[in-house]
Amino acid sequence: MLLTTYRHAERDARDEMVTLMHELFKDEGEAKVGLVDVWYTGISGLLACRSSIDPFKVVRSLRSIAMDEPWRIRYILRLIPIEKVVNTSVEEISDACSELASLKIGKDESFRITVEKRMMHSLHSMEIIKAVASRIDRRVDLTNYDWLVLIEVVGKVTGVAVLKYDDVFSSIKVKRSLADSSV
Repeated sequence: MLLTTYRHAERDARDEMVTLMHELFKDEGEAKVGLVDVWYTGISGLLACRSSIDPFKVVRSLRSIAMDEPWRIRYILRLIPIEKVVNTSVEEISDACSELASLKIGKDESFRITVEKRMMHSLHSMEIIKAVASRIDRRVDLTNYDWLVLIEVVGKVTGVAVLKYDDVFSSIKVKRSLADSSV
């Protein structure tokens, strides 16, 4: 998973994530909870998180906390599930995306590709998008897509995921929706 936070709040976000994971999944068994690992990526405001808990379950659980007790999540801005991590090469990225898309995207469903690049200037987003799109035999829809093929390039490693709209947790969006509904 990738976790975004405010610049210079990485330590607080890490502590918040570890604490919440332990609280949320204490009933999953100590072995699973003990495998929570959060580390600094070298990019201000961006942390990586690895756990044996399903990242989609973590997102749903964080969203539930934010809906019930919005003040409890102070430093985690977004939590992005990553399904596969590969070396940053067009071939490895397109292989991983093709594999995930074939498992998740139905024949009559559409998709969009989004590339987020950090610490990588030699690889162009369009080059990645063209290679990945050529490997996914589904309809492309840039505005009303069913699935998002997310490619997160962080230097020499890349995380990929095939996501629905609400698979990414955003504490700001949850808090904004709560404020809008209370007016």
